[in-house]
Amino acid sequence: MKKIQRAVILVSILFMILASCTTFQLSGSQVTREIPSYDTVGQFDIKVTCHEFLGTSGGANLFNATSDAMDTAIYDAIQREIQKFTGDAAMNVEITYTASFTNILINCITFGLYAPATAHVTGVIVKYD
Repeated sequence: MKKIQRAVILVSILFMILASCTTFQLSGSQVTREIPSYDTVGQFDIKVTCHEFLGTSGGANLFNATSDAMDTAIYDAIQREIQKFTGDAAMNVEITYTASFTNILINCITFGLYAPATAHVTGVIVKYD
């Protein structure tokens, strides 16, 4: 009987971890109405690993303790791509925040203390005329 209770509790906890809400924060975005003429100099497709704590992989973090942990990492990765192509800006940037099975497993093993995830970032590098 105790084994069944433990199994039900474990499955319930696992379900709550996997079904939690997703939060994501990115600052430094710019929106402009008038874009100067430009030439496309390259495209980028990068993955940025994030190490968060007190939450779920690819999901919510307790007290949002590390909700902006990816902010600087993503910004720096995009800046490196701009410099690599000697461009002036990145356009059409798309960010997808995911957690793999391994990330979720690690999160479960550490009881939500460590919550690794990955941001998949794509976009176009442009150089102004």
